[in-house]
Amino acid sequence: MDQIARILRNIPPYSRFLTVREIDMLTDEIRKLPGVSYHEIGRTIDKQPLSMIEIGNGDKTALIIGVPHSDEPLGSLVISYFARWLATHKDAECFGWRWLLIPILERRGMQLNEGWFNMPESLALIVKSSFREPTEDQYEWTFPIEYNEYQWTKSRPETLAIKKVLKNEKPDLLCGLHHSGFSNAYYYLSDDFPQIYEKLSRFAASLRIPLSNSAPDVPFGKQLYPGFYQMYGLKDYLSYYEEKDPLMLPVLRRGACSDEWYQSEIGGFSFNCEVPMYLSHKLKDTSPAEITYLDLIKQRHKRKKTRVNYSERFFKNIKHYEDMADPLLYSLAQKHIQHAKASLDHEARILSNQKDKTVSKADVFENEVLEDLFDLFFLGQIWRVAESICVKGGAKAICRQMELADFEIKILAKSIQERGLFYQVPLRTSVTMQLGSVLYIAEELKKK
Repeated sequence: MDQIARILRNIPPYSRFLTVREIDMLTDEIRKLPGVSYHEIGRTIDKQPLSMIEIGNGDKTALIIGVPHSDEPLGSLVISYFARWLATHKDAECFGWRWLLIPILERRGMQLNEGWFNMPESLALIVKSSFREPTEDQYEWTFPIEYNEYQWTKSRPETLAIKKVLKNEKPDLLCGLHHSGFSNAYYYLSDDFPQIYEKLSRFAASLRIPLSNSAPDVPFGKQLYPGFYQMYGLKDYLSYYEEKDPLMLPVLRRGACSDEWYQSEIGGFSFNCEVPMYLSHKLKDTSPAEITYLDLIKQRHKRKKTRVNYSERFFKNIKHYEDMADPLLYSLAQKHIQHAKASLDHEARILSNQKDKTVSKADVFENEVLEDLFDLFFLGQIWRVAESICVKGGAKAICRQMELADFEIKILAKSIQERGLFYQVPLRTSVTMQLGSVLYIAEELKKK
């Protein structure tokens, strides 16, 4: 058995995500093992220390980042297991690499997500304890950039810490351990890498994780190979809006992404493996649907508009009690509403230029059920603000508003669960796919 198969075989059967405190305890144990170096690379936005583990002395260096988004905790399991295994299996010689491993980057946000880490079956319970920063406040999208007339200089402390590590270490490989929620798996690569496509496709199939036939995140995704897409960044957004909807340019609020900055300043290879937490067999249905593309997106726009209007009215009622609300949750909800309204306006402007076409039942599923999921998490953010007021003894009217929002969430969650037929991907399988992808790509990079 080769070393990669050996390390993947020993991944434990996780029953839940671990909390920040639990990951910190594991990190403290790992840093005491022989051959492990520990570095404090900076502070988080709320002044917590940012830790990095260094293992190995290979001629190539990899920087692997856990929890690059606050609601994506899978990487903390990947790194805590990987670091311990490397330190206790000297014969593997760290796969010939020097590893820089960050267990948790967005610590504050991860702590605010711990309410759903037991992975409850109820979507309603998950969304009411979910937290994700708006784009302009995320590590991933606040790297500095100047491009044509656009400039971004406002970086999170976590961004500045990673930027410093990248400058000092100049790693050959950069990987943020992202993961998706409810879509099929997909990869983003900085460069076309034909040597890896069939190997990783077979690997995903062996884990019974299907790869996506489209880039779920952006309308301008470029496919390199089925399930593999070109990494995108701020420049791609700017080019897209310049062509499709210039009115979006003044309201665009983001910097460069980590991979974009890394490629422009350092070079090397970067990738993301977006492994899902939940799957649905309906995403495989490529048979033709009875609805056309234009009717599909018009109906979607109408539903989204109704829910954004509901959230805006709800938030106006909360505004009178702003001083009692959790300031972080309040600011987050306010920004999410602004972004949702800008997105609605953008969709309305480009609808008239869309061409009709036939769509599959999987396309319908993505534009109905998966988009409704986005709305559901949006409602959860608003509910959480009201809860922060109500628990402090806020007005009874706000507590009633919270109960009404809870009712809306439960209705939509029940509908999504019935239509989606989602099933949970075992955490051990998700960790296996993330770690295996890192190691298979590192193996091929060594050959270059």
